Amino acid sequence: MNAANNKTASDQLRAKLRADIETLQKLESNLTESEGICRSLNFNALSAQDYREIEALTARFERAQDFFITKVLRSIDLLEGEEGVTMDVLNRSEKRGIISSVEEFLEMRRLRNKIAHEYAGYGPADIANDVLDFIPSLLSSYKRAREYAARPEFALKNG
Repeated sequence: MNAANNKTASDQLRAKLRADIETLQKLESNLTESEGICRSLNFNALSAQDYREIEALTARFERAQDFFITKVLRSIDLLEGEEGVTMDVLNRSEKRGIISSVEEFLEMRRLRNKIAHEYAGYGPADIANDVLDFIPSLLSSYKRAREYAARPEFALKNG
């Protein structure tokens, strides 16, 4: 009975990871769309529409990187039999080759806090440029997470 419960729990985790990866792909698509728009902006002459695009970019960046860490990386951790605080999750993700640098992800989280609190002297153009600088690494991490999650041991077991 206990082995059956473990198998069910493990299958539930595998199904959750698969669903999280699908959600991440949607978040990635939205982030990539905003990235394309914001890379073409003239940051020296922003219009009201440009400010809305920057707001969309930053919101999508915050959501996508939060979801990635709290859902995808944690699900992988759980399937690997690991648990812990965010720092532990990031350290193990770096060791697994999913993220390139723990420090870079900590910098992203600090940027998220700057965005949320809109620090004086740190305007929309600064925010957008910082977000745009992080996006290639973030998207690369998403790709590596999808590849890692596609490993045979993470497939749903039949029977």
